[in-house]
Amino acid sequence: MKSSKSLAALAVLGLTVAAATPALALENEFHGMFAARYINSNFNGTSTTSFGDGAKYGGDTLYMPEGKPKKVYSANFIEQRARLQYIAKANADLKLVTHFELDYTYWGNSSYGANSAPAGFSGAGRNGGGAIGADTVNFETKSIYLDANVAKNVNMRLGMQPYNDSFKGILFDADMAGIAFSSSYNKFTPSIGYFRFNDTGVQQDRVLGHLTNDLFLLDAKYAVSNELKVGAAYYLFRNNSDTTNSNLLNDISRQDVKMSTLGLNAEYTSGPLTLNGFGVLQAGTVNKRSTTAWALNAGAKYKVGPGTARTEFLYVSGESGTTGHSNAFYSVFNHIGLSEHGYYDNEMAILGRDKNAYTTDNSIIASAGNNAQGQIGGYIGYDLPVTSKLTTAFNAGFAAVAKENANKPTRNTGSKNKSNYLGTEINAEATYQLLEGLSVGTRVAYVVLGDYYKDVASNGTPVNPYDFKLMFKYTF
Repeated sequence: MKSSKSLAALAVLGLTVAAATPALALENEFHGMFAARYINSNFNGTSTTSFGDGAKYGGDTLYMPEGKPKKVYSANFIEQRARLQYIAKANADLKLVTHFELDYTYWGNSSYGANSAPAGFSGAGRNGGGAIGADTVNFETKSIYLDANVAKNVNMRLGMQPYNDSFKGILFDADMAGIAFSSSYNKFTPSIGYFRFNDTGVQQDRVLGHLTNDLFLLDAKYAVSNELKVGAAYYLFRNNSDTTNSNLLNDISRQDVKMSTLGLNAEYTSGPLTLNGFGVLQAGTVNKRSTTAWALNAGAKYKVGPGTARTEFLYVSGESGTTGHSNAFYSVFNHIGLSEHGYYDNEMAILGRDKNAYTTDNSIIASAGNNAQGQIGGYIGYDLPVTSKLTTAFNAGFAAVAKENANKPTRNTGSKNKSNYLGTEINAEATYQLLEGLSVGTRVAYVVLGDYYKDVASNGTPVNPYDFKLMFKYTF
């Protein structure tokens, strides 16, 4: 008995001493977000997107009205998302960052299961628990990484971390496992990193590190003056993950890719005017097919009256065939074919990927390469603050494919339209700060489809898509 009491006393004493040591003197930070949004749309969650052929491609953001009835049902549902972030900060130079996510793809989707959602839906296998009774496991890990200043002016991030390219996200913008070093020397800020997107070794030849999808990067920015900043980046994509024995339908991430990407970017500010843009050139092989591709962008912001006017232009090269030299632009996809990149500067909700999208994430232009067709887009907008609590924005976009190919839809007569014009979008949004940390917002979007889609439905031209969202968001 005395021995047991002595051991207990020693244990308590040990814990007390350990808690008093500097090693456990952590500064704890908690951050998070809760959001719920109501959607009424004939575009999101209709037979032409997630509930239809999109599921063949992992439920990606594909608009595929070909052969469907021209009029589709309007969906109305509520999505819910919560994000929780915990940061364990040892000191000013070292911290552990963790980020978690809990989603209901929509209220009423499922309950009493593990990561469940209806088969064939883009949320299949996750984001359940939205039906009565709840009790569903849907806890997702977004990122876990170490953030450390390992030397003077040198920062290291190690682990699963958010990372995006220097070209407005057209190549990659996602959470990814790897190691990245960044530094700052007066006006010069270089970065170097390595990331592993996918490893199919266990499934294929049981050798980890053999059949992988990797990224190596070099990035640098230089402040020429207070007004002018320039940058350059080199990305090497090496995808050697298995392409022959995939157990996933249309697994476009499993390709034989050796692609070098070199890009330049710049930003110039003078008074109320800001100009920015980039140029990207790619050279390499995809599935042993020689590829040269490019992308060009120009953007501007100008303070006009009480608000700010915006404009964006983006060109991405495409290809016309499947043989010979290719001009198809290469961007990052995950192992189930979902695009892990997005061009959100155009502020589109249907024509391009919506910045407000959660699990339901559909758009006419789903990826930078746009089914190897490329894209040509021009976008304008105006941000107007009304009061200290109310802000509004108005946008319009115009887009076409750069090069038509076999992915162009066929008319119900069996021929293809001559036009490559995808459509014109207009949208408007308003956000009101209801309480500290809590906002309520709405966004309405409408697209007039171009002749690219003329008569591709089974009984004529698809109806023009619309999308309405009412959103509540709490951040802390």
